[in-house]
Amino acid sequence: MRRFLCLLSLTVSSLLAAGCQQDFDTQYAETERKVKAAEAKIDIEMAKEAKREPGENGNSD
Repeated sequence: MRRFLCLLSLTVSSLLAAGCQQDFDTQYAETERKVKAAEAKIDIEMAKEAKREPGENGNSD
């Protein structure tokens, strides 16, 4: 779900910022790069959360 929201927000912001100056392929490639970077950051954060003690992250697992 997080990845979808990142993709959606980055797509909208990229299209708004770029306007009509760039062609679709260029906009798509830039948005894809940003999404992959955001995805990697989220994956790192999730891995850090998974390594924490069960009581530290608020879960009772």
